Amino acid sequence: MPPISLWPCQTAAMVDLPTGTVTFMLTDIESSSTHWEDAPEEMRAALSVHDSVVAAVVADHGGHVVKHVGDGNWCAFDTAPDAARAAIEVQRRLQEQPRAIQDRLLVRIGLHTGDVIPTGGDYFGGVPNRMARVADLANGGQIVCSSATAGLLTTFELGSEGMHELRGIGVDEIFLLTSHEFISDVRPLRRPVVPHNLPVIRTSFLGRDLDIEKAMHFLGAGHGVVTLLGPGGVGKTRLAVEIGTAVARSSSNTVVFCDLAAVREEEDVIATVADGVGARQQPAMDLLASIADYLHNRDALIILDNCEQVVSVVRDIVERLTQAEGVKILATSRSALHATGEQLMDVEPLPSDTAGFDLFVSRALEQDPGFELDEQGERLVREITKRLDGIPLAIELAAARVRVMSPLELVAGLEDRFNLLSSGQRRGRQETLRDTVMWSYQLLTAAEAAVFARMSVFAGGATLGAIADICADGDLVHADDVPDIVLSLAQQSMLVGRTTDGYRRFRLLETMRGFGHEVLVDAGEHHTYRDRHARHFAHLAGHESQRLFTADEHDVWRVLDAEWVNLRRALDTLIGLDDVDAAVELVADLVYYATFAMRFELFTWADELLEIPGIENHPSFGQMCGAAAVGAYFTVSGRATQLAETGLAADPSDPQGWCRVALAAIFLNNVHTAEASDEMTSAWLATDPTAVGNRLWCEAFRTFHLCSHGFGNEAVPHGMTTVQIARETGSVSANALAAWAQGMVISFHDLDAAIAMWTEAREGPRSMPRDHLVEHLLVGLVLHFTVHQHQVDVALESCRAALRSALDSHYYAGTSHLFGVAAIALCRGGDAETGAKLVGAMIGNGHLPRANATAALDRALGDDRALHQSLGAMLSVTQAGHLALDAIQAAIDRQQQ
Repeated sequence: MPPISLWPCQTAAMVDLPTGTVTFMLTDIESSSTHWEDAPEEMRAALSVHDSVVAAVVADHGGHVVKHVGDGNWCAFDTAPDAARAAIEVQRRLQEQPRAIQDRLLVRIGLHTGDVIPTGGDYFGGVPNRMARVADLANGGQIVCSSATAGLLTTFELGSEGMHELRGIGVDEIFLLTSHEFISDVRPLRRPVVPHNLPVIRTSFLGRDLDIEKAMHFLGAGHGVVTLLGPGGVGKTRLAVEIGTAVARSSSNTVVFCDLAAVREEEDVIATVADGVGARQQPAMDLLASIADYLHNRDALIILDNCEQVVSVVRDIVERLTQAEGVKILATSRSALHATGEQLMDVEPLPSDTAGFDLFVSRALEQDPGFELDEQGERLVREITKRLDGIPLAIELAAARVRVMSPLELVAGLEDRFNLLSSGQRRGRQETLRDTVMWSYQLLTAAEAAVFARMSVFAGGATLGAIADICADGDLVHADDVPDIVLSLAQQSMLVGRTTDGYRRFRLLETMRGFGHEVLVDAGEHHTYRDRHARHFAHLAGHESQRLFTADEHDVWRVLDAEWVNLRRALDTLIGLDDVDAAVELVADLVYYATFAMRFELFTWADELLEIPGIENHPSFGQMCGAAAVGAYFTVSGRATQLAETGLAADPSDPQGWCRVALAAIFLNNVHTAEASDEMTSAWLATDPTAVGNRLWCEAFRTFHLCSHGFGNEAVPHGMTTVQIARETGSVSANALAAWAQGMVISFHDLDAAIAMWTEAREGPRSMPRDHLVEHLLVGLVLHFTVHQHQVDVALESCRAALRSALDSHYYAGTSHLFGVAAIALCRGGDAETGAKLVGAMIGNGHLPRANATAALDRALGDDRALHQSLGAMLSVTQAGHLALDAIQAAIDRQQQ
């Protein structure tokens, strides 16, 4: 993991940072993650040089290093020319470094200018956010700047690179800054990266170029599903990742990787695909239909890996999803799916004397950089790869032993093992692989063998801490020894490790996991370690829930996101053990996270618990009803009110507030009488909530309800209480929610200040690892208050961006809420008929439009409004959303004519 340098940041805390019109410079080292993986010590030295150069140059040009971000620096300058001169000087000095340093210091630099005010030694808001997007476009060795900065650099050498998309923001003209003082990289600017979640694999990929071309041909020739077919260990997964990478590089298609190795139940398989794709369950649809709905009109390649255990479920998924235009499926399996239009593609072992030999040598050099072969050694390695039938995993297992066994010893050991197991009779390739795995397993120490088998209980990998907690037994395996044991297993290719966001995780490949599972079952230990797994992750959920409303919230999201599959498996185990208490507690601990992170699958877990016989007698029955009610609200299922009222009847104290959160949201969006709102929120206050989340939502909703009905003065103390609670927590979500509520109070006296508050508050949620509910709430507020203020083209652009974001997040409750403001913008853009259809779709999906939307439609359409609304009522949110995007684009085109 890269070191965290602090000393430059002290500068920002000790001096007055620039205020007003500020030019930012952001440096970032290209391919730094790869350098850290390949040569951490050399990278550490290079980073030290980078930091020293930037600090000295920035100081020389009157700027300030504000903070470190990853392997780069944020710097602030009073003037754009000072920033530009500093950027040129940084590149010049870096290019003067020795080659060993210079090779790791290909630095991209971005410049952007805007009006900002520093807060607490840092900058927040739209200007820094835009700066980061501008810098993302540069290659290492380039300096780029926004149009705002370019306009201030009249004496510098600038070349326009045209209009570029700034991810999540919009478009801007980007300029390349050049100078005779440094050599500017000649590569074209980077385009926004095609979204994908493909695993990052740093080992070499050999002998499959023709397979990639063949698969690309099949996918491009109209085949909706291509299945890579072959035995375990033959390299199907690795080939699928390479194919996905090729698709991402050569097209604008979204590529989604879904690993199905850890799931067996139908609901879990579909939930895994939904989570990978980004789909959420929608009203009147099952989850599979919701996935298909989300993929409507999207070009996407979905990779379904390790399908052999769940073929029938995958077949149903494939049949449904390939009906969506533009969707392609790439599956890996040991058996055919038998799906309509399926193109089978056999993945053969590598030719043992060519690619198989090269693979052995490559992996051997990774284990031992001094590995060399003489003529006899080359002959022996070719014998090994032939004996292993060219199966990549078997070859890698053998090559992992070169540090302790010579090729001669490897040949002898494999021959002895295979003869013992097969009585001298050669069997199929799958037996060859199994024999090789068994041979490797039997070479492990007792402690290594125990940890290997016990790791089969994990789903989706684990951290060292989780492995130690679950796999150590205090006798054969001591917790303190687990890091060394895991490292040894990784070196022997018995497991794989990957670094994500600076944190290391380890997992068994599916072939290995299946073997480890058999070992654990045969030893009679499977249930013991599944139980330990479930208890560990139930405890983790509780621990992280305590940190959610704190300054550690970002880390909480990272942990829970990484462990979501393990949490799902833990719940399944607890339900299977009839441990309802622990299952309920696990779900309860995750509700607030799932709400903010829009992990709506969690609410289906609450529904599952509510189906357990006798659950109505459980002390937490009311809480589970409340959790399910929140989920029902998000999916507009119509059950939210009933579930919430059932929960309140069971436990009027509503200790976590979930029943009332659901009811308050319903009142806010669908019931607009002051009496109903006041009764709801005042009753909530009377419960004297103590849980932080409950207090926060209670005061925020009370503020919002009062403001919505014109009681701004009465809302003031509640708004201030919301802000106070948020400040005490330091939580991103709490502060964003407080701004959502407090902005309403401010809007009574200074609407511009309220809009500025809401706009700036979006930056916190945007910094989180996943989509954030409150960002959508803030976007809706800003649009509601500004749709009449801005010029028509700006209003239309803003509505389009918000609708795209909501549709991409598959947050259709939020999408429906936006139809009202989109209708107003379309009225102003000359298409009131479509605006009325959107309002009709909004009403059809259970939401009531605001008065300003209906008033605008009445002025534009009069009595015809009802007809167009009735037509819109027949549209789904998806259909209405795409209708809105098309109509808004047409209106924008008319404005530009």
